[in-house]
Amino acid sequence: MRPGGALRGANPAMHAAICPSSRSTHIQPKPATPERIILNPSQNESWGFLHPECHGYNAILFFSWDLAKTIEQQFKLHAESPLAVQLTEAQKAVDRLLNQYVQIQANPKAFEGQSITLKLERDGSDAEGTPVLALQTSPELEELILEMQSQLQATQTIN
Repeated sequence: MRPGGALRGANPAMHAAICPSSRSTHIQPKPATPERIILNPSQNESWGFLHPECHGYNAILFFSWDLAKTIEQQFKLHAESPLAVQLTEAQKAVDRLLNQYVQIQANPKAFEGQSITLKLERDGSDAEGTPVLALQTSPELEELILEMQSQLQATQTIN
């Protein structure tokens, strides 16, 4: 994988997983609360890749929502496990999600051959050196996500 930029993520509890930036994504894993762990999505908690409009440019938006949800769920599901296990399980889930978007041919140019690698990094601004989650994306996918976000922000400013 060619080192690409990384996406800066928001709190995993929010579904805005990807924020425009050219630095590493930092997501602070939060402890799970048993009542909030969602293993099977209900009607109110569905996946973007199941949406009938998940194709073309829309697929990038749905993917970013699903990515946030995927990472959040894996860290909650494995909250009692060591951090290395949490990271491994989250990486597996992100890989499956990316593969799901390839399989449904949501946007072949956007997803085929792309990758997202999860890493734990020390937060330099934190005196305790609390680990944060960094998402390193392949450059092509990152560019598409940032472009989509930019367009979304522009339309929200107009409204």
